[in-house]
Amino acid sequence: MEKNTNIKNIERRIKEIAKDYEGRGFAVTINPNQTNLPDFLKGFEPDILATSETESVVIEVKSTKGNASQLKQFESLAQRISEHKNWRFELVFTNPIEQTIQNKYTNELPLEKIRSRISEVNVLLISNHYEAAFLLGWTTLEAAIRLKLDSEKNDSNNKPTLAIIKTIYSLGYINSHDYKKLEVLNQKRNLLIHGFDNSIDKNSIEQLLNIVTYVIGDSKEVVMNNWLESMDLDEYEDIYQLYQTVRYKNDYGSFTYSETDKITIGCTYIDGKLILEGEDEYMQFLNLIEQEYMDDMDAESWYGFKRAMDKDD
Repeated sequence: MEKNTNIKNIERRIKEIAKDYEGRGFAVTINPNQTNLPDFLKGFEPDILATSETESVVIEVKSTKGNASQLKQFESLAQRISEHKNWRFELVFTNPIEQTIQNKYTNELPLEKIRSRISEVNVLLISNHYEAAFLLGWTTLEAAIRLKLDSEKNDSNNKPTLAIIKTIYSLGYINSHDYKKLEVLNQKRNLLIHGFDNSIDKNSIEQLLNIVTYVIGDSKEVVMNNWLESMDLDEYEDIYQLYQTVRYKNDYGSFTYSETDKITIGCTYIDGKLILEGEDEYMQFLNLIEQEYMDDMDAESWYGFKRAMDKDD
């Protein structure tokens, strides 16, 4: 652990991170002993080791005052860890300048400016300027989140990035899948702005833009979610009937399917219909049903599980 005047900030941040991972079901060890580390980490003394059934995370907390040589060592370590399946490295900085946004800088970016920035990101993306597109995309994401929170009377002033991301997730403005994506993208952002050679790909930028458009209400996913919510799908039989209708492109139960140049999905007990354009939106809606209603299980396994639970009751 870093021994300097920032030690209290670092210790506090370590406890915050440990609590966050524990809340997500990880087994957390602060300052793990060498005997608790795999062979490829022998000799390294991480601040936190967080493990779950699906992932292991090695976490180091630093101030931003590390020298270039030290940062290069972490870059090498991150690469070594990433070579092992289901392992990743997380480097967290505690610079209070980065963590606090002063009041004089808290005028929200207006919606039209956010939309304009999305267009600018797309121009950079088309030109293959991935790192510039990612950084502009990230600032646009933060602006969109702060605008959303403030519009809903949730003050985002003086709150760091991770805090507003957690807030917008806890309020239900993004789902768990997008929250997990943002955790990964935030690590890429940290590595990039602190000078690491962190390859940014097209997919990372597209993920950012998809979340931005969702937060500001411009994405098709918003329309899909609104249509789903209008039906109050509480019964698993209804959910399964809807999935069957979409999956097999045929009427099933209370749901209807028709296709011409566009796909139209209806429900007999509501007036509104959902219009999908093209295969991409079709697959997006099918995946959305699984994610939001089937706990990311495949439909048949989920339906079998629900029926078994019904019999037990």
